[in-house]
Amino acid sequence: MASPALSDEIFFRETAGTYMVTHIPRAFTGTSIKTVIESLHGNRFECADTVFVTDDDGRLEGIVRISELFANLDGPIGDIMEPEHEAVQTGDDQEQIAVLAMRLNMIAIPVVDKDDRLIGAVPPESLFRILRAEHMEDLQRFAGIVAHEEGPHVALDASLYNRFRRRLPWLVFGLIASSFITALMTGFEQTLSENVAVAFFVPALVYVAGAIGSQAVSVAVRGLSTENISIGRLLQDEIIIGLAIGLTLGAITFVSVFVFFGDIALSLAVGLAVLGGGAVSAVVGFVLPWSFQRLGSDPALGSGPVCTIVQDVASLSLYFVLVITLVI
Repeated sequence: MASPALSDEIFFRETAGTYMVTHIPRAFTGTSIKTVIESLHGNRFECADTVFVTDDDGRLEGIVRISELFANLDGPIGDIMEPEHEAVQTGDDQEQIAVLAMRLNMIAIPVVDKDDRLIGAVPPESLFRILRAEHMEDLQRFAGIVAHEEGPHVALDASLYNRFRRRLPWLVFGLIASSFITALMTGFEQTLSENVAVAFFVPALVYVAGAIGSQAVSVAVRGLSTENISIGRLLQDEIIIGLAIGLTLGAITFVSVFVFFGDIALSLAVGLAVLGGGAVSAVVGFVLPWSFQRLGSDPALGSGPVCTIVQDVASLSLYFVLVITLVI
């Protein structure tokens, strides 16, 4: 079992080369299973969950999980390997490693050079670190926080000024954009003064729109980062789900408002606003990340804050139009 020499390639942060280990179980396709098992004894491998099978030139042919190895004792190891197994190269981003691990249900990812020769593997403990780092980065982006230049794993240890600087940009945008909501409320000041009960439901409408929109943003970003998935189908699904959620919450709201206020017109206005707001928020929350990607920007970056402003303005505009039409 030969170990191919590592090239002089420079390993960059957050790539497969950063996490790769080289002392791993290897075997040629024609090596007997018994010989492979015997070769494992007395070795302290850096990743011992998988045997990586290569041809005589060191090119990756497949893998054999340890559980499968000990379940078979006869024949060559090539007979029980998972053939043509996918791998990553040293320069591949850690996100590609995480996606591959989840898609193939793998606990160790092989790393190959440009000629498909096996040079190492990303072990399970590194996969956990990668998944955690990607999760933290996604949470920051959903919140509109600019990614830390040294990665999300050091974000909490950064200086106060650094953390302040990364959080501020999209929040400033949100503050400026919120002037549209202020102007909207001012424009309906007379409506609110004529029926003060109308104002009671503004927080609920804003919450429902925000919650539905946030869920749609999460689904959209996940869909955009997944291979072989139809964005059109997902959009259709989100519209249906948004209408169904809006209809359900609208019906509950209609009944609740009527029970407490006894005003059928106000109840209908609030219920329809929840229905319409739910549908609009689902569409906006899904389309916005897609638009970011089409424009060449990170679909997760700032989607949350921008989506919040758009769906709040749309939901409140619809609500006040319904109030003027049905109540006042």
